[in-house]
Amino acid sequence: MDSRAVARTSLARRWDMPKLSTSEAVERLVEGVEVAKPSTLAEVYAELFPEKPPAAPPSVGELVGLVRGGLAAEEIIDLWNVVFPADRNVWFDEEDEKIHFNEEVVGYAEAD
Repeated sequence: MDSRAVARTSLARRWDMPKLSTSEAVERLVEGVEVAKPSTLAEVYAELFPEKPPAAPPSVGELVGLVRGGLAAEEIIDLWNVVFPADRNVWFDEEDEKIHFNEEVVGYAEAD
């Protein structure tokens, strides 16, 4: 298979990868926070407030309210990496206003 065929195949798979609107991503984050371990809840808080250590361990309800409180796309992506550490290649596409994740990255050699 030549490199152009590999690139076309990779690009074809790329478009089939998961993508969510920011509101769908927030709801997925909320679901993840609701079932998170206490150590992950502390990491979520630290991601939302890196300069402000919590006075007490954050509650699930508090964190859910903060997540639903209007995060920017970049903040959603940063938090996504904390709540769903197994997901890779998480990014926001400004053109379609979707958050993409678990996409295969086309390498330079494959893109020729």
